[in-house]
Amino acid sequence: MGRLKFRLGFLRKKQFLMIFVLAFLIIINIDLFAKEKETFTVALTGKYPPFNFYSDRGKLVGFDVDTAKKISKSLNRKLVIIPTEWDSIVAGLLFKKYDAIIGSMAITPERAKKVNFSIPYYISGAQLFIHKRNREKIKKITDLYGKRVGVGLGETYEHYLRKNHPSIKIVTYKSTVDIFMDMHNNRLDGFLTDRLVGLYQIKKGHMPFIPAGQLLYEEKMAIPVTINNTELLTNINKALKRMKKDGTFAKLHKKWFRSASVSDPKAERDMRTDVIIKKLAQGFAITLFVAFISILFGFILSVPSGIILNSKKTFLYHILRSSNDIIRGTPLLIQLFFVYFGAPQIGITLAPIQAAIITLTINSSAYMSEVIRSGLMAVDHGQNLAGKALGLTKLQVFRYVIWPQSFRVALPPLVNSVVALMKDTALIAMISVGEVIRETQSIISVTYNPIKYYFIVGAMFFVFTFPLMKMANKLEKNIKERGFTHA
Repeated sequence: MGRLKFRLGFLRKKQFLMIFVLAFLIIINIDLFAKEKETFTVALTGKYPPFNFYSDRGKLVGFDVDTAKKISKSLNRKLVIIPTEWDSIVAGLLFKKYDAIIGSMAITPERAKKVNFSIPYYISGAQLFIHKRNREKIKKITDLYGKRVGVGLGETYEHYLRKNHPSIKIVTYKSTVDIFMDMHNNRLDGFLTDRLVGLYQIKKGHMPFIPAGQLLYEEKMAIPVTINNTELLTNINKALKRMKKDGTFAKLHKKWFRSASVSDPKAERDMRTDVIIKKLAQGFAITLFVAFISILFGFILSVPSGIILNSKKTFLYHILRSSNDIIRGTPLLIQLFFVYFGAPQIGITLAPIQAAIITLTINSSAYMSEVIRSGLMAVDHGQNLAGKALGLTKLQVFRYVIWPQSFRVALPPLVNSVVALMKDTALIAMISVGEVIRETQSIISVTYNPIKYYFIVGAMFFVFTFPLMKMANKLEKNIKERGFTHA
């Protein structure tokens, strides 16, 4: 019987070791966005219809996407598109995560100091939109002085309003869909966006909004590359000139702004249900994968860290104390940016998912080690002395006396850390990881139904985390029934 238990224990340790090694190899080798030779890697948000968005079949389409395809063909390089968040899209280019941005980026003096812009590939302009019922009250931008106007975060419209109309109260949003929601809720009196985009999205979303007044100003959209990449810039400019000359842009304009935006019945269709299910499933699988690996490694690191933090103040103690304080005292998003964009500065290039796992592992380890430390502190010192009095070694005292009791105390906050980390995975979309929240936002940008899809994703998280919390309660009860409690 004893030999059987020993073998079972050995097998469990062997399986655990295999999982650990497998996870380590996955982190080291996985590279979902790895560059191949002779590729033309471009970034866009995938949430800016009709320029770049997901079709009813779940494929990236739009004016920008077609432009990228034509340019890559002209360059004779394979096109790789990386959907990412607008907030971090320039940072990704500066740190050479992709070759160019083909995502309707306007040329501004501030941006031109950091990147090299191509010649413009289309010209659009800023337009004020209001609710239909206010058409007699609001006819121009000056009618909104003292009132609230919505703009997209990171877009040029915010700067324009602050400089030219400081009396307007500016409210920034992550997407046009969020702006539409607040327009419906009467929290906004109007919003500023690209005229073509606004007209398309209002029609597609069946929104009761109309343009007010003339274009506020024109914007020239171009393709930025890094400052030193002059060869690529020259080739892109040649391709753009050729596309203008041979009528390619005229055809694309007709395709996306004279047909699909106003009369093409295909443009009225929502995303297909099977595509939505697939996108949510894939996004949630990535979320669970990143969360599972991060929690596994985070917990493994947290146990020795917690022990050291509960021991004498050695050099290692001070190192861990300082690092934990820094990690817990700074936002996870900042840590994510430092790992993803900062690592290449010291010669380490990480794929987005690698950077996400490493950051979340370190972050979760810091929090869980403090939980482990508090669990160890909760065990009475007399337990340690009693173990030694029985002739147990230090390791045996910890293994059979201290750890079971401290783990029971630490279990509830550990589960909280796990649940919190799962929800924090939404932040990894900022470095181009296609987790479930990002996939949901790309669906919403086409369907204009945020409440429905955020509710579905919320339910997915709850269905997964609720049994986890119940299992933790059961485990805690089992440990207590086995007598490992001092309460």
